[in-house]
Amino acid sequence: MLPHILKDNIEDIFKNIIDALDAGLSILNKDLHIIWSNKILSDMLNLKYNPIGKACYDVYKCGCSDITNCSVLKMLSHGERQYSETQLITEKGERQYIKNISVPIRDEKDDIISLIRFSIDVTEKEEKIRQLSLLRKLSELMHGTLQIDRLLHLILTCVTAGTALGFNRSRLFLVDKERNIVYGKMAVGPSSWEEAYKIWGEIANKYERLEDLIRASEDNYRDDTPLHMITRLMAYSLTDEKELIVSCIKSKKPILEKNAFYNPNINKKFVSMIDANEFVCVPLIVKEEAIGVICADNFYSCKPITEEHVQLLSTFASQAALAIENAEAYKKLGEKIQQLGETQERLIRSERLAVIGNMAAYIAHEIRNPLVTIGGFARAILRISDQDNQTRQSIEVIVEEVKRLEKILANIMDFSKPYEPVKILSQINEILENTCSLMEPYFKSGNIQLTKKLDTKIPKIIMDSTQMKQVFLNIIKNAVESMPDGGMLTVETMPEGQYIKINIIDSGKGMSAKTMKNIFTPFFTTKMDGTGVGLAVSQKIVDDHGGYIKVNSSLSEGTTFSIYLPVKKEQP
Repeated sequence: MLPHILKDNIEDIFKNIIDALDAGLSILNKDLHIIWSNKILSDMLNLKYNPIGKACYDVYKCGCSDITNCSVLKMLSHGERQYSETQLITEKGERQYIKNISVPIRDEKDDIISLIRFSIDVTEKEEKIRQLSLLRKLSELMHGTLQIDRLLHLILTCVTAGTALGFNRSRLFLVDKERNIVYGKMAVGPSSWEEAYKIWGEIANKYERLEDLIRASEDNYRDDTPLHMITRLMAYSLTDEKELIVSCIKSKKPILEKNAFYNPNINKKFVSMIDANEFVCVPLIVKEEAIGVICADNFYSCKPITEEHVQLLSTFASQAALAIENAEAYKKLGEKIQQLGETQERLIRSERLAVIGNMAAYIAHEIRNPLVTIGGFARAILRISDQDNQTRQSIEVIVEEVKRLEKILANIMDFSKPYEPVKILSQINEILENTCSLMEPYFKSGNIQLTKKLDTKIPKIIMDSTQMKQVFLNIIKNAVESMPDGGMLTVETMPEGQYIKINIIDSGKGMSAKTMKNIFTPFFTTKMDGTGVGLAVSQKIVDDHGGYIKVNSSLSEGTTFSIYLPVKKEQP
């Protein structure tokens, strides 16, 4: 038996216990209508009305209508306590998780006459679980992406996606060790209020799965948005530790700025470009070295950035940094494999040219002596005047064919004989000007219109001028021969990275894919009187200069030969 004082105050004691548990409480009749509830429940469910007399599913927003889904109906059916969970979205757009426990109330005959429903806010616990699951999923997505630009976009999408970290905008800065700067690489997020509402209203509802949202974001990504373009303009010296972004890199710690507009210790130019009073900068750290920074804010929603958000973003950033390092390593490995393939191809080509050259030299030497003898006797016979016309014509054919064979032999000897290049600092434009002047009569006779676009700012490079002129002569001669009825020939120079690029473009008949595959093969030719050594020699010369040749051609659409010669700083 309860003491008298407890009996008189049982309701207050019961209420105090419930309040101490910080739990919402309601009592439902067998018709599942609420007959009593406490204030905590109304606050927890954000009820704008008195729940007394309301149906269970109207108050708890569970939408249950059958025993297979409704925990309360299950309890009434089985007589055992039941557990369920309700997920709500607050007025601020935040998730809220409510755990409900339904317990039967019985009479003296052990019949269920009503039930009590406890509701406990487990948002914090569920958010922790969700965050761990989210980080695992994001890590899998990042580490499964090895294309660097796609990975960087994926990282920023994860920072801004409502189903992920949920910031409004994110920027990515990377460290450039060679230039000793940190610079803006990419940005993702709305550039206006209208765009922000569109993203929240349409995209968030349309793509429930994070993978679908990321894929859609990739398809619709634009690099001409104001946010991205402004970010690309941002660059700071790593020696200027007063810059907040540099300080983040040097300290290797996140920086949460709550009042940037009025903080006298922050560079106002940086703040004006970020255009947010509150933001967070988190370093990307790999092997105790900062390789970049993620900067995020909630400019549109004005949702406060808490220490918990900073911690979650920092954990994500550590995984993102590892993914970036893996992607960079994969990229470098691909470049090394490509370089190895090119080196192997050059080695094979050089060996093939050497073997063919030796063989050609031997054959040319063996053929030259009998050919000279034949040619000498044929010319001597031709000088005899008492020959009939048919005999003279036959001898003239022999002399002409000998001349042709002698020309072929000369080309083969040029191909096979060793030549020691003499490389000096030279201007490629001057060599092209001289080559074009030399071939001017050839252009006029072939009705070729020449256009020169020579960049006067390209530097001098170390090369053998004589050999390079031979390369240009070979390629230009081929270009003119591809335009038997005349056409347009364009010669242009331009800088391209660590190379000078020379384009020789014709409007001729072009080449098939099969022809393009074999044009640098020695003795391959499509001409009736060609030897097929000109382009092979040209490629070897360019290779010996540390450059390479690219060809782009289509039938009836002309051909472009692009010659790349390295810009070397050292003197010969």
